[in-house]
Amino acid sequence: MRKESLEFLKNLLSARGPSGFETSVQKVWHDYVADFADEIHTNAYGNIAAIVNPKGDPKIMLDAHVDEIGLMVKHIDDKGFIYFQKIGGVDPAVLRGLRVNIHTAKGIVRGVVAATAFFYRDDEKKKKVPKIHEIYIDIGAKDKKDAQKRVAIGDPITFSEEFKVINGSIITSRSLDDRAGIWTIAEALRLIATKKRQLKCAVYACSVVQEELGLHGAAMNVINVEPHAAIAVDVTHATDTPGIDRKQHGEIKLGQGPTVSMGRENHRAIVQRLRNIAEKKKLKLQIETFSITGGTDALAIYSKLGGVPSAILGLPNRYMHTAVELVDLNDLQTAADLLSAFCLDIKKGERFSVKI
Repeated sequence: MRKESLEFLKNLLSARGPSGFETSVQKVWHDYVADFADEIHTNAYGNIAAIVNPKGDPKIMLDAHVDEIGLMVKHIDDKGFIYFQKIGGVDPAVLRGLRVNIHTAKGIVRGVVAATAFFYRDDEKKKKVPKIHEIYIDIGAKDKKDAQKRVAIGDPITFSEEFKVINGSIITSRSLDDRAGIWTIAEALRLIATKKRQLKCAVYACSVVQEELGLHGAAMNVINVEPHAAIAVDVTHATDTPGIDRKQHGEIKLGQGPTVSMGRENHRAIVQRLRNIAEKKKLKLQIETFSITGGTDALAIYSKLGGVPSAILGLPNRYMHTAVELVDLNDLQTAADLLSAFCLDIKKGERFSVKI
């Protein structure tokens, strides 16, 4: 991976951006793509569209979401301990013992999610996963008044784990869901910009907000952009770890390339074009079926405007929605290479349709 591109990924992973509070990380993304985009547009809630060849036809939208899961200050008790609510799909079982950053008007306040010593929990409590309102954060405050001087109701909270190299191209961090995706579409746009003379379509790389709360940014953005086709780039579950039944969830391996999904929102013509290009360019590509337990931004895009031909490009990710998500940088680079090749392959005026 190019040195500058890796530094950009590190900066994305370090920035704050839980759903509804994406401004800091969106600025990092905006400033990077500004060097090669022809135009940049934003909307009222903070979606960004970076465009190369805006007068091209068709409009191809590359979508990824910028927001991460997190927490929000809900209540401060008399002793100065902080209770919170979830922002997005947070698992209470993995919270205890984590360090967190509370983002206040005065700056970051550091704290820990309390983990009562094992010795002081009776057998029943040792087995029980606490409910979210039973867990609290300790910021070392003397009492409620002391805590209120430092934090306020509504302050967003992020996990403090950031970018680390595990082994070669394997990295771990919080917020790889979906900073890996917004990195990928930015890198694809950069690659496309270097070959702009060959480009016939308009490429809209869109870093969108509030996916973790219900795909809301994408639902706004598809109306703003009005694309002729869209590819959503998001992390997908790598199933190559212990405890996952591959008969139930399929087999997706880390380091074997991104995935393309089959069925539902995934338009057959786009999926086949991606597969053909991957084969021609000798790029690794895995196949998976559409999710029956959730969905990406493509689910909010494909049914709008009378039907937008869409597809999902998945980035294999272990330990999704934890503070220690894990990906292979090679999968991200392969995905960026595939997206750029796809856009450069589009013919002037081309449309995707299912032949009856």
